Amino acid sequence: MSNNSITTRHPQYANAQIDWDLVYDCYSGERTVKNKGTIYLPATPGQVMDGQGRSATSEGEVAYRAYRKRARFPNFMREAVQMAVGMMHSQPPRIELPAAMQGMRSSKGETLEDLLRRINVEQLISGRIGLMADLPTNPVPGEDLPYLTTYRAENLINWDDGTAEGNIPQSLNMVVLDETEDERVDTFTWERKTKFRVLALGKLEENEQRATYVQGVFAEDRFDPLGLNPPTWRGNTLQRIPFQIINACDLVSDVDEPPMLDLANICMTIYRMTADYHQNLYMQAQDTFVVIGGNFDEDEAIRTGAGARIDVPLGGDAKYVGVESAGLAEQREALGRLEQRAGSMGAQTLDTTSRERESGDSLRIRVAARTADMYQIVEAGAEGLQAVLRTCAEWMGENPEEVLVEPNKEFGDQELTGQSMVEMATARNQGFPLSAKTMHDIAAARRITKMTYEEEQAQAKLEEDAEDFPFKKAENGDRNPEQIQTPQSGSDGDNT
Repeated sequence: MSNNSITTRHPQYANAQIDWDLVYDCYSGERTVKNKGTIYLPATPGQVMDGQGRSATSEGEVAYRAYRKRARFPNFMREAVQMAVGMMHSQPPRIELPAAMQGMRSSKGETLEDLLRRINVEQLISGRIGLMADLPTNPVPGEDLPYLTTYRAENLINWDDGTAEGNIPQSLNMVVLDETEDERVDTFTWERKTKFRVLALGKLEENEQRATYVQGVFAEDRFDPLGLNPPTWRGNTLQRIPFQIINACDLVSDVDEPPMLDLANICMTIYRMTADYHQNLYMQAQDTFVVIGGNFDEDEAIRTGAGARIDVPLGGDAKYVGVESAGLAEQREALGRLEQRAGSMGAQTLDTTSRERESGDSLRIRVAARTADMYQIVEAGAEGLQAVLRTCAEWMGENPEEVLVEPNKEFGDQELTGQSMVEMATARNQGFPLSAKTMHDIAAARRITKMTYEEEQAQAKLEEDAEDFPFKKAENGDRNPEQIQTPQSGSDGDNT
């Protein structure tokens, strides 16, 4: 492969690909990991000596398949990602667009809210995702809109944002995307098509920073500069590439380390240890029958158990010989510690509701320590989506400043209870500077109400004006404390 090939990878790609493969395989789960064979679970020396890897029917290969099948791969990675994304999207993000951009979707037909969720998933797994704005091949005026396409870290194979000396600020002037996929070539037949999309500013060889955006799709090693054309929206071209690299915590082109790489490595360690542990348990139950002083042919069958008979010559002996159990307790203890560590790094660290006896302060401290990275992830994801949408607005002749993407940041907070609401109201009545508007915003954030503050006030006024309203205000405007009493035990529950 020549250095000038369209398939050339960026220098940072090769080092990062090992980590990407690991975290994606961990997220996919046990079947994917086990299908990788000795990449993640090396064969034992005895299995190799018996022919593992040389023949599918060799004694060593058969033993290795059984060894691998007994192993268990933990799902901490998937659980951690799903729990984190659930917290990030416990409330919808705020997305505002100009009227002409309403209804924009991803290339898969997702809403922008769902697209942001998928962006966050990729940020958590690989720490990297590419987001591109593109146009339909033959857009229908007044109907079709630009759409957004995502590219996993492994599909973003090459990029250039200029040099630190020559281009300040640095911005992308070349991106190469691997779009290899299965395509249906006739009624029921599929074929693997290798193709690459090239995005550039002006002429590639001139490494331009201020030029018209062009792009094209090419088969492997068939790049032709004449195939690069400027996409236009009603005659408008762009002077920047509508592509944004979104890392775990920033929007620069340099590769980030996957946020959950350490968790993935621990999961692989647990996988290999469970293989050894279950192999030892299996061997413990597979004692070998030994006859000392017997006179048996090698092909002669020996029966054991009830109803069997074995004749041993005078002075001979017969016994079972098994594998010593020394080390099993240490293996079991080491596995337990690793699983506890993986749990603390994964889903269990995000659990804010199961520790009923934990004080509010310690809960907030623990969750804050675990969610510091989550804030950075949601910020970077929203900022990246906003950047591409603002480029679309510019493309369409709209005001980019009307585009706003604000992520949910309310994960990790305690549930708002009736007691905490009473405590806030009491503190406000006693002079604490907490406005009714702020209290309403807190209730809305906890989804206690769906009304705006103004709607809530209007509804409360209607209720207070009703003759049968049980809670009347005192002359100073506060609720009369005599009207709000907790029913005593044994009473009929009515307030007096």
